[in-house]
Amino acid sequence: MLHQPNKPELGEESSQGRCTILSRYALILDTVARALGGLTLAEIGQRTALPQATVYRLVHALVQVGFLAPGERRKQYVLGSRLRRLLCVGIPLRKIRQVAQPILDRLAADFGETAFIAKLEGDEVETVAVAPAAGGRQAFVHPGRSMPFHAAASAKAIIAFADERLLGELLAKAPEQFTPRTKTSRQDITAELARVREQGFAVCDQEFDPGALSYACPIRLGGVGVVYSLGLVGCAARLGGPPSTEIVSSLKTAAETLSGVMRDEEPHATSLAPA
Repeated sequence: MLHQPNKPELGEESSQGRCTILSRYALILDTVARALGGLTLAEIGQRTALPQATVYRLVHALVQVGFLAPGERRKQYVLGSRLRRLLCVGIPLRKIRQVAQPILDRLAADFGETAFIAKLEGDEVETVAVAPAAGGRQAFVHPGRSMPFHAAASAKAIIAFADERLLGELLAKAPEQFTPRTKTSRQDITAELARVREQGFAVCDQEFDPGALSYACPIRLGGVGVVYSLGLVGCAARLGGPPSTEIVSSLKTAAETLSGVMRDEEPHATSLAPA
């Protein structure tokens, strides 16, 4: 009797097929991640040796879920904000607090107000590290506090650099009116976020907490983009005293320092594609 080769178990063929498709997705992501400035569909096809129709289909699917996004130059693709946020999650919060605390302490001492770092978690911005104001002054922020994207300076400094997909989801939730100064219309919010991108910092003048004034700057992490922000918050009557240019300049300098330190702590995967 002739020996019959073992037949695949039920579902094994489809499982193998899924693995092949996933490996192609990973190969495309890995290829785009290695290219500075992005790649066109033709360039992705050349570097992956995948059929052009397959590249088109997979890239389109990756764009739909936010893992890839159109680049600044026409017809090029770069890593999407959703994937960049996932990559940044790998930095433990204890590491963030450890490397950031000396910088936060210095800012709090220089201005006598509370300095803090906020992070984008999913579609929410939360405070993750705080250096309290000296003398027991009201801090306004504490670790774990959710910061609304349309009102808090720390959240504006992050969401201003988010992709249109995330911003659209946030605007669809009917932003809450916290104080008479809170901007809630789509037009006002998008105009405010555009100013943040242009100026490189955000301001919250009693839009979230009555009587509170805060400034925040984005912390840029290279290919990851903006997932963190650095802020200073205090009573508007006090914090309005020093020239805002001095505060913003100090925050920008500190954010640049943190950017370099946090990039060193960032987990770097040598490849997204399987060997």
